[in-house]
Amino acid sequence: MKNETITFVKNSQLKYNKTSQEYERYKKRDIFKEIKGNFAVLYGIRGSGKTTLLFQKYLTFEKNKRIYLNAEEIILTGFDLNEIIEAVEYLFGDNTAVFIDEINAIKEWDKKLKISYDTYPKMNFFVTGSSSINIKEAKAVARRAEYFHIIPLSFREYLYLKYNIKIKQFRIEQNDLRKSAIHYEIYLKQMIENEKFKVLELVEEYIENNLVYLLEKNKTTLTDLVEKAILDIGKMKNLETFTLSKFERMILILSSSSETNYENLSKDLDISKSMVGEMLSSLEKTGLIKKVYPFKKGKTIARKNWKYFFTVPSIRKIYAQKLLVDNTKINGYMMEDIFASNFEDIYFGEIDFIWKNYLIEIGSRKKGYKQFKKINTKMNKIIIYNGLEVEGKEDIIKIPFYIWYSQI
Repeated sequence: MKNETITFVKNSQLKYNKTSQEYERYKKRDIFKEIKGNFAVLYGIRGSGKTTLLFQKYLTFEKNKRIYLNAEEIILTGFDLNEIIEAVEYLFGDNTAVFIDEINAIKEWDKKLKISYDTYPKMNFFVTGSSSINIKEAKAVARRAEYFHIIPLSFREYLYLKYNIKIKQFRIEQNDLRKSAIHYEIYLKQMIENEKFKVLELVEEYIENNLVYLLEKNKTTLTDLVEKAILDIGKMKNLETFTLSKFERMILILSSSSETNYENLSKDLDISKSMVGEMLSSLEKTGLIKKVYPFKKGKTIARKNWKYFFTVPSIRKIYAQKLLVDNTKINGYMMEDIFASNFEDIYFGEIDFIWKNYLIEIGSRKKGYKQFKKINTKMNKIIIYNGLEVEGKEDIIKIPFYIWYSQI
């Protein structure tokens, strides 16, 4: 065993034991309780708070039984991951907890971790990756590790982390959704008023600040986060700078709408339609955008008429402003972005979204009921709008944003 490797491990433990103290002041997100077992992989968009969660878990172990490693430092110093973990076992024992940030920086990280995990079965391994570009495809550790997708903040998490307002979860009552929504409306207004906040202002603030990163950083720096995500793609895919520049142009185009047309994107970017598909797929894996399929069956789903939403609405806003698009023209898209960011297994159709047995329209305070007039279905019809009151007309219920998003 090389002395240099041992020195690197010792220095890492000393350095990050001090660094970890900064994370004691941060509140824990709900997902923290779910991170159990002895092998966990946390992945998601840059700025979603993965490093914070990693350090919070790190602090639950004894000082002499934990080691934090930065994968990018490992790459820069030229050490081998398996040799480092061997040094960890030599110095601290085989029941040490190993934390590795930005694991996707290391080539074939999953194969290397599989070797160490099988060699030292008593060790705990907790790792993060800035995207799913080579995280979810990591087959070598697929059966051994638990995967946690760290998504942007829910409305309830935002209120808690930003203002220390802890509210209970809104539960949908299938038999009488309107009644349960009214009960929650009364409860939440009382909670917010006690804290001297205005509900609608909090909702608007949340839509523009739904990323942990934005709790401390200015929205204008989101372009730096996007550029780093694009560089992640370049490193994983070995792409040239010329090709990477097209990713930012694609984001600019996507920012002014949610609909995609492969033909137009191909012409605008001067690339093949197959390349358009690969680029969109790569951007989705970084967590910047999210694909939503049409609500159809069979081969029609395979057609490239999907919609793409930004998981962080402020990213859409910043890039749309570069194109001089007026904010009023993208506010509706941003409201749809926040829905797509919060919910899985969603589709689009004549109505904005289909989720479970709900047809959902997203809109402003002026949003009416006419979208549902020609639709004959037994599914629940919901309008989610940025108003204050629960309203209804025939079989359609209007539910304020602050109530609907409190179920996550």
